[in-house]
Amino acid sequence: MLVALLTLLSVPAPPAPPGYSHAEIVSLTVDQVSCADGAVLSGGLVHPLTTVWTRYGPAPDAAPPPTYRFDFAIDAQGRVRTIRRDPTPPPNFYYFDTSDLAPSLAASHFPAGAPHDKCSIRYKASFGPVETAAMSELYELASRPEIAGNAPRLYERVRPAGSTCPGQPGQYRRLNLPAFERMRPVVGDPAWTFFAFDVDASGKPAAVRVLGTSGNAELDAAGRHALLANRYAPGSGYRGCTYHFHLSDVTEHPAPELPADAPGDTADQLGCMIDPKSISGLLDGSAYPKPFARRRIEGMAIVGYDTAPWGAVGNVKILLSEPDEAFGAIARDALSNAHVAENAAGRRGCVQRVKFRLPPASTAKWGKFSSSERHKRGWRRRSAGS
Repeated sequence: MLVALLTLLSVPAPPAPPGYSHAEIVSLTVDQVSCADGAVLSGGLVHPLTTVWTRYGPAPDAAPPPTYRFDFAIDAQGRVRTIRRDPTPPPNFYYFDTSDLAPSLAASHFPAGAPHDKCSIRYKASFGPVETAAMSELYELASRPEIAGNAPRLYERVRPAGSTCPGQPGQYRRLNLPAFERMRPVVGDPAWTFFAFDVDASGKPAAVRVLGTSGNAELDAAGRHALLANRYAPGSGYRGCTYHFHLSDVTEHPAPELPADAPGDTADQLGCMIDPKSISGLLDGSAYPKPFARRRIEGMAIVGYDTAPWGAVGNVKILLSEPDEAFGAIARDALSNAHVAENAAGRRGCVQRVKFRLPPASTAKWGKFSSSERHKRGWRRRSAGS
C-alpha cells in the first residue's frame, strides 16, 4: 500500500541555484507590416541580425515574447524613411541587442512608384538554447566582425573537440589577410568562413579546414591560403585553433532627398556659426550611429537652435531626421554642447543641416584580429539649396 501511494507522488524539481543562467539565440522576425493607405508588398524586407544573450534565472512563466514596433513611410523610390520607434518599452527582463531593427528596416526596399504613408511594422523575438542550436548558425554568429552578444557558451561550442589552442597560437611572426580588394563585392547577405587549423612546433599552420561557411568559394579559398601563410613563434604546437573572415554587403544607402520645404541652412551666418572644436564628434565621425554604419546607411538631420551673446547654444530641437530618428538625436546632442563665438546680441532661429557620410567600403572587410571600425568622415554641412 505504501509503495502504491509513493508512485502517485509528484516531486517538484529543485529551485535553480543562485546565479543560474543559460545562453539563448535570439531571432527577430517580422510579425506584422501594414500601411494605412493601402496594402504593401513585404518581399524586400531585410531580416534583422540574429544575436545571443544570457538569461539569468528561469524564463518567466507564460510571458509572451517581446515585440518591437516602428512607424515609417515609403517614398516613390521604394525607400524606407521617417522611421520612428514605439516608445513603449518591452518587459524589463529582456536585455538583448535590438540595435539592428531600425537599420535593417532602413536597408529594406519596396516596389518603386508606390509610395505609402503611415506604415507600421512589428518584430517578434523568439529564443532557442545555444546548446541545441545548429553548428552552422553558431559559426555564422562567431564570424561576425562585432561580438554577437554576451554568451561565452557560444564560443565554447564552436571550439573544436580536443582543442589545445589558446585564444591565439602564440605570438605571431607573420599574419596574413586575403586580398580583399581583388574579391568580388558582396551584395546582400554577408559572406563568412570559419576555419580550424593546427600549428606545428616550428610555428607553421597545417591541416586548415573549413568548419562553417556561407558558401562563398572565393572567400573560402583566399582565407585558407592566407592562414597557411601565417607564422607563429616556435613552441610545443597546438591543435584546433580557429580563425574567421567576414565580408559585409558593400551596397550604400544614401540619405533620402530633402523635401522642397525643408528649412534652409543658416549655419554660415553671423551669430549661428558653430565652433568646430565643440562638435568634434560630428567632424571626425566618432558620433556616427554604428548600427547604421554597419548597414552602410547614410542619414540627414536638420537642427534648429538659438545662440546667446556669450556663445552658448540653447533651445536645440530636431526639425528633420532621415531615414531614422537616431541621426537627428545625435546631431541635437552634439549641438546642445556646442558654442559659437561671442557676439553682440546672439541669434534666434539658427538652422544647421548635417549629413552623415560613410567611410570607404573597404572597411566592410574583416578578419579575426581586425580592430573596430573607425568612421573618419562623419558629416558634411549642407548649405541651403545644395
